[in-house]
Amino acid sequence: MPAQDFDAFLSLHRAGRFDEAERGYRACLREGDARAGAALGALLLQRERYADAVAVLEPVSRASPSDAGVATNLSVAYRRSGDGARAITEARRAADLAPGRASAWNALGLAALELGHVAEALDAFDAGLRIAPRQPALLLHRAHALRRLGRNADALPLYAALVAHDAAALDAWRGLAATQAALGQVEEALASRTRARSLASDDREVALEHAVALMQAGRVAEAAAALLALVAAGADDAQAWAWLGRARLRLGEAASAREAFDRAHGLDPGDAVVAHFLASLGGDLPARVEDGYIQQLFDDFADRFELTLVDRLGYSVPARLAALLSAQGADAARSMLDLGCGTGLMAVELARDARVIDGVDLSPRMLERARAKGLYRELVAAEIGAFLADARGRSWELIVAADVFVYVAALAPMFAAVRERLAPGGWFAFSLESSAGAEVELPPATGRYRHAPELAARTLERAGFVDVVREPLVIRHEVGEPVAGEVLVARAPGREG
Repeated sequence: MPAQDFDAFLSLHRAGRFDEAERGYRACLREGDARAGAALGALLLQRERYADAVAVLEPVSRASPSDAGVATNLSVAYRRSGDGARAITEARRAADLAPGRASAWNALGLAALELGHVAEALDAFDAGLRIAPRQPALLLHRAHALRRLGRNADALPLYAALVAHDAAALDAWRGLAATQAALGQVEEALASRTRARSLASDDREVALEHAVALMQAGRVAEAAAALLALVAAGADDAQAWAWLGRARLRLGEAASAREAFDRAHGLDPGDAVVAHFLASLGGDLPARVEDGYIQQLFDDFADRFELTLVDRLGYSVPARLAALLSAQGADAARSMLDLGCGTGLMAVELARDARVIDGVDLSPRMLERARAKGLYRELVAAEIGAFLADARGRSWELIVAADVFVYVAALAPMFAAVRERLAPGGWFAFSLESSAGAEVELPPATGRYRHAPELAARTLERAGFVDVVREPLVIRHEVGEPVAGEVLVARAPGREG
């Protein structure tokens, strides 16, 4: 086929006349024009026909293994088709072939981000920005990578600059809102979500994000109305129903909340958060709150955990536990196990010269924050009961569980497991939220267990602990109201003083 015909089809492609261009490229391919394969692959990517793009670009790549542009587009096609492993292989090849091509580094960053290789993604975006310092896509993707790494304070100005440069940049507004929410800037996050909603009024995912932002800003009735409108408009989405259930719980509408959670469970039976709220509404008291619920809850909460809990809710358990332990002589303990260590607030209070601290938590993202404090010898991602059972032959002189047993219904097995790992004469310290009566409670509005401190003290004694000391305190403030609780310290027998 004459070369000018290919050029004519390329002009049609550039003019947006995709059907004609595609027919022309395919005709060129049949006639053996090698240029048409790469052009057709690029057109199919534009048309979001990713599987077709893979089918076209694979033989082109085999025929032209040194073509970095083809490798880059093939990486994109693989990634958008769900083949992350091949996507990153092709992107790495493209970056090796053409290290001065910003698009190759962008493709590598996106493929790495998709696979969870976030540090590699950030390096790739940085390499691309050294070539094209003001490229908006690279800046946006770099901000996404920073946010995935928990570096929200670094991501925030990038997103802000992007929306200042282009007020219609939907993905930048969404990223800005997520970053603001992670930093506890709930009003600013709501404003950004509102802007995103105005840019994509028909996008259900954006509408759900806006409704959640209303919830986080305390505008619960508005959030419930928005979520109800979303599901009424046909968004049969498990997360929309789950958030509607949460909103109705906050409004004190337990029956309608259960209906919403039932719908969410029907759409996604594996959602641990929904299963937990259904259990609490049904009055069930499983041995502990579902592991999946805890991990999801705290992975989502990790970035704003300390800001929210300490600064906004007045959380003081670590300091009060540390003071009570010091009064009981526990400063002498040389080794400590921090159960449910979270971001390491307890270690901040209890770190001493020569004291070795180990931590265990279900949430990998919380452990990342704890690791950054540099106070722990060892950090393990595990359920605390399983960790204690597997730690045969190990012992610690101090075991602490701050705000952990709010996720455990039956304390006796946990106390027995702690007793097995406590050195003779060692100290065990923990906090509880106090129930209104003598039984364990699971209020649906909070999803946290409340225990009777008197019963907990007797359970400690039955597990073999001695010298039980209790001190009442306000655990936190919630919806403006104090949450009553206690901190308790007990000792294992076997050593004087």
